[in-house]
Amino acid sequence: MERSDQTYLELIRNYCTRSEEKVEIPEAEWEKLQHYAGKHFTAAAFTPYLKADTHESNMVLKKQLKMLLYNYYQIEHFTRMIVSLLDRNGISCYLLKGISLAAYYPEAEYRKLGDVDLYINEEKALERAKEVLVAEGFVEEKEISDHHLTYHYTFAQTGRTYLLELHYHVVGMYQYEPANQVINEVFSSGNLRGECQVIEGYEYQVLPPTEYVFYMLHHMLKHYLYSGFGIRLLCDFICYVEARCDEIDFDRLHAWCRKSHMMHFYETIMESCHRYLGLGCEIDGSIRGDQEVSRKFIEKILVDKDVGSGDSWTLVGSGTYEKVHLGTYFREGHLQMKVRFKKLGRCPLLWPILWVITLVCFVRNTYKLRNTTVRETLQAFRKKNDELQLIPIFEQEKNKTEKN
Repeated sequence: MERSDQTYLELIRNYCTRSEEKVEIPEAEWEKLQHYAGKHFTAAAFTPYLKADTHESNMVLKKQLKMLLYNYYQIEHFTRMIVSLLDRNGISCYLLKGISLAAYYPEAEYRKLGDVDLYINEEKALERAKEVLVAEGFVEEKEISDHHLTYHYTFAQTGRTYLLELHYHVVGMYQYEPANQVINEVFSSGNLRGECQVIEGYEYQVLPPTEYVFYMLHHMLKHYLYSGFGIRLLCDFICYVEARCDEIDFDRLHAWCRKSHMMHFYETIMESCHRYLGLGCEIDGSIRGDQEVSRKFIEKILVDKDVGSGDSWTLVGSGTYEKVHLGTYFREGHLQMKVRFKKLGRCPLLWPILWVITLVCFVRNTYKLRNTTVRETLQAFRKKNDELQLIPIFEQEKNKTEKN
Protein backbone atom coordinates (compact mmCIF):
# COMPACT_ATOMS: atom_id res chain seq x y z
CA MET A 1 0.00 0.00 0.00
CA GLU A 2 1.45 3.36 -1.03
CA ARG A 3 1.98 6.20 1.41
CA SER A 4 -0.66 8.32 -0.34
CA ASP A 5 -3.18 5.49 0.14
CA GLN A 6 -2.43 5.44 3.84
CA THR A 7 -2.82 9.22 4.02
CA TYR A 8 -6.21 9.01 2.32
CA LEU A 9 -7.39 6.30 4.72
CA GLU A 10 -6.26 8.44 7.67
CA LEU A 11 -8.33 11.34 6.33
CA ILE A 12 -11.38 9.10 5.96
CA ARG A 13 -10.82 7.61 9.43
CA ASN A 14 -10.67 11.02 11.09
CA TYR A 15 -13.75 12.20 9.23
CA CYS A 16 -15.93 9.16 10.01
CA THR A 17 -14.89 9.05 13.66
CA ARG A 18 -15.06 12.86 14.07
CA SER A 19 -11.45 12.99 15.19
CA GLU A 20 -9.77 16.40 15.36
CA GLU A 21 -6.34 14.84 14.86
CA LYS A 22 -4.52 16.49 11.97
CA VAL A 23 -3.01 14.53 9.09
CA GLU A 24 0.15 15.80 7.46
CA ILE A 25 -0.40 15.94 3.70
CA PRO A 26 2.78 16.14 1.61
CA GLU A 27 2.45 18.37 -1.44
CA ALA A 28 3.47 15.47 -3.68
CA GLU A 29 0.44 13.43 -2.55
CA TRP A 30 -2.17 16.15 -3.02
CA GLU A 31 -2.99 15.34 -6.64
CA LYS A 32 -3.65 11.66 -5.95
CA LEU A 33 -5.67 12.48 -2.84
CA GLN A 34 -7.79 14.88 -4.83
CA HIS A 35 -8.30 12.13 -7.39
CA TYR A 36 -9.55 9.78 -4.64
CA ALA A 37 -11.83 12.50 -3.26
CA GLY A 38 -13.40 13.02 -6.67
CA LYS A 39 -13.74 9.32 -7.46
CA HIS A 40 -15.24 8.38 -4.09
CA PHE A 41 -17.17 11.63 -3.43
CA THR A 42 -15.35 12.22 -0.14
CA ALA A 43 -14.40 15.89 -0.42
CA ALA A 44 -15.90 16.43 3.06
CA ALA A 45 -12.92 14.62 4.59
CA PHE A 46 -10.67 17.39 3.21
CA THR A 47 -12.55 20.40 4.57
CA PRO A 48 -10.10 21.06 7.45
CA TYR A 49 -7.26 21.28 4.92
CA LEU A 50 -8.78 23.50 2.24
CA LYS A 51 -6.94 26.76 1.97
CA ALA A 52 -8.65 30.09 1.50
CA ASP A 53 -6.91 30.73 -1.81
CA THR A 54 -8.09 29.84 -5.32
CA HIS A 55 -5.62 27.05 -5.99
CA GLU A 56 -7.15 24.81 -8.65
CA SER A 57 -7.07 21.67 -6.50
CA ASN A 58 -8.98 23.45 -3.75
CA MET A 59 -11.54 24.77 -6.20
CA VAL A 60 -12.28 21.25 -7.47
CA LEU A 61 -12.98 20.02 -3.94
CA LYS A 62 -15.05 23.07 -3.06
CA LYS A 63 -17.12 22.55 -6.21
CA GLN A 64 -17.83 18.96 -5.19
CA LEU A 65 -18.90 20.11 -1.71
CA LYS A 66 -21.33 22.61 -3.21
CA MET A 67 -22.76 19.94 -5.50
CA LEU A 68 -23.23 17.51 -2.59
CA LEU A 69 -24.90 20.20 -0.50
CA TYR A 70 -27.33 21.18 -3.26
CA ASN A 71 -28.09 17.57 -4.11
CA TYR A 72 -28.80 16.65 -0.49
CA TYR A 73 -31.67 19.10 -0.09
CA GLN A 74 -33.10 18.16 -3.48
CA ILE A 75 -33.18 14.47 -2.52
CA GLU A 76 -34.41 15.25 0.99
CA HIS A 77 -37.36 17.14 -0.52
CA PHE A 78 -38.03 14.34 -3.01
CA THR A 79 -37.90 11.70 -0.24
CA ARG A 80 -40.32 13.60 1.96
CA MET A 81 -42.70 14.14 -0.97
CA ILE A 82 -42.86 10.40 -1.79
CA VAL A 83 -43.18 9.15 1.79
CA SER A 84 -45.87 11.76 2.51
CA LEU A 85 -47.76 10.68 -0.61
CA LEU A 86 -47.68 7.02 0.42
CA ASP A 87 -48.56 7.88 4.02
CA ARG A 88 -51.63 9.87 2.94
CA ASN A 89 -52.79 6.75 1.12
CA GLY A 90 -52.23 4.48 4.10
CA ILE A 91 -49.17 2.74 2.62
CA SER A 92 -46.37 1.84 5.02
CA CYS A 93 -42.78 1.77 3.73
CA TYR A 94 -39.21 1.64 5.01
CA LEU A 95 -36.64 4.26 4.04
CA LEU A 96 -33.38 2.59 2.99
CA LYS A 97 -29.98 4.32 2.90
CA GLY A 98 -30.10 7.87 1.50
CA ILE A 99 -30.87 10.61 4.00
CA SER A 100 -31.41 7.92 6.64
CA LEU A 101 -27.69 7.06 6.64
CA ALA A 102 -26.61 10.63 5.91
CA ALA A 103 -28.03 11.62 9.29
CA TYR A 104 -25.18 9.70 11.00
CA TYR A 105 -22.43 11.58 9.15
CA PRO A 106 -20.60 14.54 10.71
CA GLU A 107 -22.41 16.71 8.12
CA ALA A 108 -25.41 14.98 6.62
CA GLU A 109 -25.37 17.31 3.61
CA TYR A 110 -21.98 16.03 2.48
CA ARG A 111 -22.94 12.39 1.97
CA LYS A 112 -23.46 11.74 -1.73
CA LEU A 113 -27.07 10.91 -2.60
CA GLY A 114 -28.29 9.46 -5.87
CA ASP A 115 -31.86 8.22 -5.79
CA VAL A 116 -34.50 7.34 -3.18
CA ASP A 117 -34.83 3.74 -1.99
CA LEU A 118 -38.03 2.60 -0.27
CA TYR A 119 -38.92 -0.92 0.83
CA ILE A 120 -42.46 -2.35 0.95
CA ASN A 121 -42.69 -5.96 2.14
CA GLU A 122 -46.43 -6.48 1.77
CA GLU A 123 -47.72 -7.45 -1.68
CA LYS A 124 -51.05 -5.62 -1.44
CA ALA A 125 -49.36 -2.44 -0.21
CA LEU A 126 -46.86 -2.67 -3.08
CA GLU A 127 -49.63 -2.94 -5.68
CA ARG A 128 -51.44 0.00 -4.12
CA ALA A 129 -48.20 2.03 -4.10
CA LYS A 130 -47.71 1.39 -7.81
CA GLU A 131 -51.19 2.75 -8.55
CA VAL A 132 -50.67 5.83 -6.37
CA LEU A 133 -47.28 6.66 -7.89
CA VAL A 134 -48.49 6.39 -11.49
CA ALA A 135 -51.54 8.53 -10.70
CA GLU A 136 -49.21 11.17 -9.23
CA GLY A 137 -47.10 11.39 -12.40
CA PHE A 138 -44.33 8.89 -11.69
CA VAL A 139 -43.22 6.99 -14.80
CA GLU A 140 -42.07 3.39 -14.43
CA GLU A 141 -38.84 2.48 -16.16
CA LYS A 142 -38.92 -0.85 -17.94
CA GLU A 143 -35.89 -2.69 -16.63
CA ILE A 144 -34.98 -6.18 -15.54
CA SER A 145 -34.64 -6.35 -11.78
CA ASP A 146 -35.35 -9.07 -9.25
CA HIS A 147 -35.82 -6.80 -6.24
CA HIS A 148 -37.12 -3.34 -7.14
CA LEU A 149 -39.17 -1.21 -9.51
CA THR A 150 -37.71 2.05 -10.83
CA TYR A 151 -39.73 5.22 -11.31
CA HIS A 152 -38.83 8.60 -12.81
CA TYR A 153 -40.39 11.81 -11.60
CA THR A 154 -39.87 15.20 -13.24
CA PHE A 155 -40.63 18.42 -11.37
CA ALA A 156 -42.55 20.71 -13.67
CA GLN A 157 -41.10 23.88 -12.10
CA THR A 158 -37.44 22.95 -12.66
CA GLY A 159 -37.53 20.19 -15.25
CA ARG A 160 -35.20 18.10 -13.06
CA THR A 161 -35.82 14.34 -13.01
CA TYR A 162 -35.23 12.09 -9.99
CA LEU A 163 -35.29 8.34 -9.48
CA LEU A 164 -37.22 6.21 -7.02
CA GLU A 165 -36.33 2.57 -6.46
CA LEU A 166 -39.32 0.83 -4.91
CA HIS A 167 -38.02 -2.38 -3.34
CA TYR A 168 -40.08 -5.50 -2.83
CA HIS A 169 -36.89 -7.32 -1.69
CA VAL A 170 -34.21 -5.41 0.18
CA VAL A 171 -31.51 -6.81 -2.14
CA GLY A 172 -31.44 -8.91 -5.28
CA MET A 173 -31.39 -12.69 -5.39
CA TYR A 174 -28.21 -14.71 -4.88
CA GLN A 175 -27.37 -17.96 -6.59
CA TYR A 176 -26.96 -19.36 -3.07
CA GLU A 177 -30.50 -20.13 -1.93
CA PRO A 178 -29.79 -20.39 1.84
CA ALA A 179 -28.77 -16.72 1.82
CA ASN A 180 -32.01 -15.78 0.05
CA GLN A 181 -34.00 -17.72 2.64
CA VAL A 182 -32.36 -15.90 5.56
CA ILE A 183 -32.96 -12.50 3.96
CA ASN A 184 -36.59 -13.27 3.20
CA GLU A 185 -37.13 -14.41 6.77
CA VAL A 186 -35.41 -11.46 8.45
CA PHE A 187 -37.12 -8.80 6.34
CA SER A 188 -40.56 -10.41 6.03
CA SER A 189 -43.66 -8.50 7.07
CA GLY A 190 -44.23 -11.03 9.83
CA ASN A 191 -40.84 -10.54 11.48
CA LEU A 192 -39.74 -6.99 10.68
CA ARG A 193 -40.69 -4.19 13.07
CA GLY A 194 -39.55 -0.73 12.05
CA GLU A 195 -38.48 2.21 14.14
CA CYS A 196 -39.01 5.94 13.72
CA GLN A 197 -36.22 8.27 12.59
CA VAL A 198 -36.74 12.03 12.51
CA ILE A 199 -34.89 13.80 9.69
CA GLU A 200 -35.23 17.54 9.07
CA GLY A 201 -38.32 17.52 11.30
CA TYR A 202 -40.12 14.70 9.45
CA GLU A 203 -40.71 11.14 10.71
CA TYR A 204 -39.63 8.16 8.60
CA GLN A 205 -39.93 4.44 9.25
CA VAL A 206 -36.53 2.73 9.01
CA LEU A 207 -35.07 -0.68 9.75
CA PRO A 208 -34.15 -1.40 13.39
CA PRO A 209 -30.39 -1.38 14.15
CA THR A 210 -29.56 -5.09 13.87
CA GLU A 211 -31.57 -5.51 10.68
CA TYR A 212 -30.11 -2.28 9.29
CA VAL A 213 -26.54 -3.57 9.73
CA PHE A 214 -27.49 -6.91 8.13
CA TYR A 215 -29.01 -5.02 5.22
CA MET A 216 -25.86 -2.87 4.80
CA LEU A 217 -23.72 -6.00 4.76
CA HIS A 218 -25.78 -7.51 1.96
CA HIS A 219 -25.81 -4.21 0.09
CA MET A 220 -22.00 -4.20 0.25
CA LEU A 221 -21.82 -7.88 -0.67
CA LYS A 222 -23.95 -7.30 -3.74
CA HIS A 223 -21.60 -4.55 -4.92
CA TYR A 224 -18.60 -6.75 -4.14
CA LEU A 225 -19.98 -9.62 -6.21
CA TYR A 226 -21.28 -7.55 -9.08
CA SER A 227 -18.79 -4.73 -9.64
CA GLY A 228 -16.98 -3.79 -6.45
CA PHE A 229 -17.57 -0.67 -4.39
CA GLY A 230 -15.83 2.45 -3.23
CA ILE A 231 -14.95 3.65 0.26
CA ARG A 232 -18.31 5.36 0.82
CA LEU A 233 -20.10 2.12 1.70
CA LEU A 234 -17.59 1.54 4.48
CA CYS A 235 -18.09 5.13 5.64
CA ASP A 236 -21.83 4.42 5.87
CA PHE A 237 -21.12 1.30 7.89
CA ILE A 238 -18.74 2.99 10.34
CA CYS A 239 -20.88 6.08 10.93
CA TYR A 240 -23.97 3.96 11.58
CA VAL A 241 -22.36 1.24 13.71
CA GLU A 242 -20.45 3.76 15.84
CA ALA A 243 -23.71 5.62 16.57
CA ARG A 244 -25.94 2.58 17.21
CA CYS A 245 -23.52 -0.06 18.52
CA ASP A 246 -25.26 -0.34 21.92
CA GLU A 247 -28.54 -1.24 20.19
CA ILE A 248 -27.15 -3.82 17.76
CA ASP A 249 -27.61 -7.47 18.74
CA PHE A 250 -24.28 -8.78 17.45
CA ASP A 251 -25.01 -12.37 18.50
CA ARG A 252 -28.13 -12.38 16.35
CA LEU A 253 -26.21 -10.71 13.51
CA HIS A 254 -23.52 -13.41 13.70
CA ALA A 255 -26.17 -16.12 13.57
CA TRP A 256 -27.68 -14.63 10.39
CA CYS A 257 -24.25 -14.31 8.78
CA ARG A 258 -23.29 -17.90 9.62
CA LYS A 259 -26.63 -19.27 8.45
CA SER A 260 -26.26 -17.53 5.09
CA HIS A 261 -22.53 -18.42 4.90
CA MET A 262 -21.18 -14.87 4.64
CA MET A 263 -19.38 -14.72 7.99
CA HIS A 264 -15.98 -14.38 6.32
CA PHE A 265 -17.25 -11.34 4.45
CA TYR A 266 -18.46 -9.79 7.71
CA GLU A 267 -15.13 -10.54 9.36
CA THR A 268 -13.30 -8.84 6.48
CA ILE A 269 -15.52 -5.77 6.73
CA MET A 270 -14.97 -5.52 10.49
CA GLU A 271 -11.21 -6.11 10.25
CA SER A 272 -10.91 -3.45 7.54
CA CYS A 273 -12.94 -0.93 9.53
CA HIS A 274 -11.09 -1.66 12.78
CA ARG A 275 -7.61 -1.62 11.25
CA TYR A 276 -7.82 1.14 8.66
CA LEU A 277 -10.86 3.33 9.29
CA GLY A 278 -11.03 3.83 13.04
CA LEU A 279 -14.05 1.74 14.04
CA GLY A 280 -13.81 1.30 17.81
CA CYS A 281 -11.98 -1.95 18.61
CA GLU A 282 -14.44 -2.58 21.45
CA ILE A 283 -17.32 -2.76 18.94
CA ASP A 284 -17.85 -6.48 18.30
CA GLY A 285 -14.25 -6.88 19.37
CA SER A 286 -14.33 -10.69 19.24
CA ILE A 287 -14.57 -10.59 15.47
CA ARG A 288 -11.23 -10.66 13.69
CA GLY A 289 -10.55 -11.23 10.02
CA ASP A 290 -7.43 -12.14 8.09
CA GLN A 291 -5.11 -9.10 8.05
CA GLU A 292 -3.64 -9.84 4.62
CA VAL A 293 -7.09 -10.33 3.12
CA SER A 294 -8.20 -7.08 4.73
CA ARG A 295 -5.25 -5.20 3.19
CA LYS A 296 -5.98 -6.54 -0.29
CA PHE A 297 -9.67 -5.78 0.19
CA ILE A 298 -8.98 -2.14 1.08
CA GLU A 299 -6.60 -1.77 -1.86
CA LYS A 300 -9.32 -3.08 -4.17
CA ILE A 301 -11.81 -0.60 -2.75
CA LEU A 302 -9.46 2.31 -3.43
CA VAL A 303 -9.16 1.21 -7.06
CA ASP A 304 -12.93 0.86 -7.53
CA LYS A 305 -15.10 3.84 -8.33
CA ASP A 306 -17.89 5.03 -6.08
CA VAL A 307 -20.38 2.16 -5.53
CA GLY A 308 -18.67 0.06 -8.17
CA SER A 309 -16.73 0.23 -11.34
CA GLY A 310 -19.82 -0.69 -13.37
CA ASP A 311 -18.19 -3.44 -15.43
CA SER A 312 -20.42 -3.83 -18.49
CA TRP A 313 -19.15 -7.37 -19.07
CA THR A 314 -20.65 -8.80 -15.90
CA LEU A 315 -23.36 -11.36 -16.56
CA VAL A 316 -26.08 -11.36 -13.92
CA GLY A 317 -23.62 -10.91 -11.15
CA SER A 318 -20.67 -13.11 -10.41
CA GLY A 319 -21.00 -15.69 -7.72
CA THR A 320 -18.06 -17.14 -5.86
CA TYR A 321 -17.61 -20.48 -7.54
CA GLU A 322 -14.63 -22.70 -6.76
CA LYS A 323 -14.45 -23.59 -10.45
CA VAL A 324 -16.10 -22.00 -13.49
CA HIS A 325 -17.35 -24.51 -16.04
CA LEU A 326 -20.29 -24.99 -18.41
CA GLY A 327 -22.63 -25.71 -15.50
CA THR A 328 -21.66 -22.41 -13.89
CA TYR A 329 -22.70 -20.45 -16.97
CA PHE A 330 -25.96 -22.38 -17.03
CA ARG A 331 -26.67 -21.48 -13.39
CA GLU A 332 -26.05 -17.79 -14.10
CA GLY A 333 -28.29 -18.01 -17.15
CA HIS A 334 -31.02 -19.74 -15.16
CA LEU A 335 -30.96 -16.89 -12.63
CA GLN A 336 -31.20 -14.36 -15.44
CA MET A 337 -34.22 -16.27 -16.80
CA LYS A 338 -35.95 -16.11 -13.41
CA VAL A 339 -35.21 -12.38 -13.15
CA ARG A 340 -36.50 -11.68 -16.67
CA PHE A 341 -39.61 -13.85 -16.34
CA LYS A 342 -40.76 -13.45 -12.74
CA LYS A 343 -44.14 -15.18 -13.16
CA LEU A 344 -43.55 -17.57 -16.06
CA GLY A 345 -40.27 -18.66 -14.45
CA ARG A 346 -42.24 -20.29 -11.66
CA CYS A 347 -43.45 -22.99 -14.08
CA PRO A 348 -40.72 -25.64 -14.71
CA LEU A 349 -42.51 -26.85 -17.84
CA LEU A 350 -41.79 -23.51 -19.52
CA TRP A 351 -38.12 -23.38 -18.57
CA PRO A 352 -36.71 -24.83 -21.85
CA ILE A 353 -38.50 -22.14 -23.89
CA LEU A 354 -37.55 -19.36 -21.46
CA TRP A 355 -33.90 -20.51 -21.46
CA VAL A 356 -33.76 -20.12 -25.24
CA ILE A 357 -35.34 -16.65 -25.11
CA THR A 358 -32.95 -15.60 -22.33
CA LEU A 359 -29.95 -16.83 -24.33
CA VAL A 360 -31.07 -14.90 -27.40
CA CYS A 361 -31.51 -11.73 -25.30
CA PHE A 362 -28.09 -12.24 -23.73
CA VAL A 363 -26.35 -12.58 -27.08
CA ARG A 364 -28.21 -9.55 -28.48
CA ASN A 365 -27.40 -7.38 -25.47
CA THR A 366 -23.77 -8.51 -25.51
CA TYR A 367 -23.21 -7.12 -28.98
CA LYS A 368 -25.60 -4.16 -28.94
CA LEU A 369 -25.40 -2.89 -25.35
CA ARG A 370 -22.09 -4.18 -24.01
CA ASN A 371 -20.36 -3.63 -27.37
CA THR A 372 -18.29 -6.76 -26.91
CA THR A 373 -18.43 -10.47 -27.77
CA VAL A 374 -19.84 -13.50 -25.98
CA ARG A 375 -16.34 -14.95 -25.66
CA GLU A 376 -14.96 -11.80 -24.04
CA THR A 377 -17.95 -11.60 -21.70
CA LEU A 378 -17.48 -15.18 -20.50
CA GLN A 379 -13.73 -14.61 -20.09
CA ALA A 380 -14.44 -11.49 -18.02
CA PHE A 381 -16.87 -13.50 -15.89
CA ARG A 382 -14.22 -16.15 -15.22
CA LYS A 383 -11.64 -13.47 -14.36
CA LYS A 384 -14.09 -11.74 -12.01
CA ASN A 385 -14.82 -15.01 -10.26
CA ASP A 386 -11.09 -15.65 -9.77
CA GLU A 387 -10.70 -12.22 -8.16
CA LEU A 388 -13.52 -13.03 -5.73
CA GLN A 389 -11.59 -16.01 -4.34
CA LEU A 390 -10.08 -13.50 -1.90
CA ILE A 391 -13.01 -13.92 0.52
CA PRO A 392 -14.78 -17.31 0.88
CA ILE A 393 -18.51 -16.71 0.46
CA PHE A 394 -21.55 -18.98 0.25
CA GLU A 395 -20.58 -22.39 -1.16
CA GLN A 396 -16.87 -21.69 -0.68
CA GLU A 397 -17.36 -20.78 2.98
CA LYS A 398 -19.66 -23.75 3.53
CA ASN A 399 -17.16 -26.17 1.97
CA LYS A 400 -14.29 -24.65 3.94
CA THR A 401 -16.24 -24.96 7.19
CA GLU A 402 -17.13 -28.57 6.49
CA LYS A 403 -13.47 -29.45 5.72
CA ASN A 404 -12.36 -27.89 8.99
